[in-house]
Amino acid sequence: MKKHLIAAAVAAAVAVPAMAQNVSIYGTLEVGLENNKSTANVTTLSSESHEYVSNRLGFRGEEDLGGGMKAFFRLESGLNVTDGTAGSSGGATNTLFDRGAEIGLMGAFGRIAVGKLDHNGIENNEISIHGNRGLGSSTVELDSRASDLNDTFSYTTPAFSGITVNIMATPKDNGAAGVAGANANGANVASVHDGVTSMQIAGTLAGVNFKLGNGTYKETGAVGFGAAGTKTKVTGFSAQYDFGAVNTSLLYQRQDNPVAIADRKYTAISAGIPLGSGLTALFTYSTLDYEGLAVGDVKAMVASIKKDLSKRTAVYGMYRSSNPGDPALVTATTVGAYLSTSF
Repeated sequence: MKKHLIAAAVAAAVAVPAMAQNVSIYGTLEVGLENNKSTANVTTLSSESHEYVSNRLGFRGEEDLGGGMKAFFRLESGLNVTDGTAGSSGGATNTLFDRGAEIGLMGAFGRIAVGKLDHNGIENNEISIHGNRGLGSSTVELDSRASDLNDTFSYTTPAFSGITVNIMATPKDNGAAGVAGANANGANVASVHDGVTSMQIAGTLAGVNFKLGNGTYKETGAVGFGAAGTKTKVTGFSAQYDFGAVNTSLLYQRQDNPVAIADRKYTAISAGIPLGSGLTALFTYSTLDYEGLAVGDVKAMVASIKKDLSKRTAVYGMYRSSNPGDPALVTATTVGAYLSTSF
């Protein structure tokens, strides 16, 4: 009897630290079929993904260290469902966790993380109610050059009256590419920089969710960007409020570029209308303005119907029209249907 009691006590002692550590696997998957037609009378039919959710596979966990402090980690990789390859759409496919990797501590002091991270004050200022269709413009976010940057430090304050402040910094990368991704023109961009900093304030006031961010990217003279030593600055603001009959959001972004490169402004308005029976109508209208250029604003309109099949799975039908603002460029319309799920 005593032997059984001793064995049970040992098993309980071993189980305590195991129970204190929580590790989970998560992800999102989407695939769809699109028909694209341009004013050049070119029509294409193709399978697509990343329209409403970004495909990913991730691992995250935390461990209770006692005294209100926890250790945590996150490892996340992009996926291409249409061909089975790893890596985010348009980005490098040779990085195992190309969508982010971090480790850190959190507690009453806030949250500290180090790793491969997005600069929130540059990349994540939107509050989207329309999936990826309601996100900000990468053209006004340094062509995604502040996305998943290596060797990045992040600190988030504790919430004060529902409001937090996030401060991030990436030191000079000494000429090594921090990330490789696709810019607005589809070309690969290596984010060689002399330092990136950002700050974001986020929270809720009077029922309105908001984000306000600002960041600075010190250039090295890479082709197509500012001269060495100059700074490109990004400011973004978003607000979201649910009236019940309609859920609305507003996003404004501005990129102030050095020297003769045209400054950029992006504005997007989204609305979601619940129709009942798991159906939601979603709309987003956006404009992109290159200040000082002769061409007009780039305008886009997206209308969708979403049907929730469960808490994790949904189907979408979408119509999208984009006008580049230049008569010499192609105007395109897209009709598509998509299936997405999360786990």
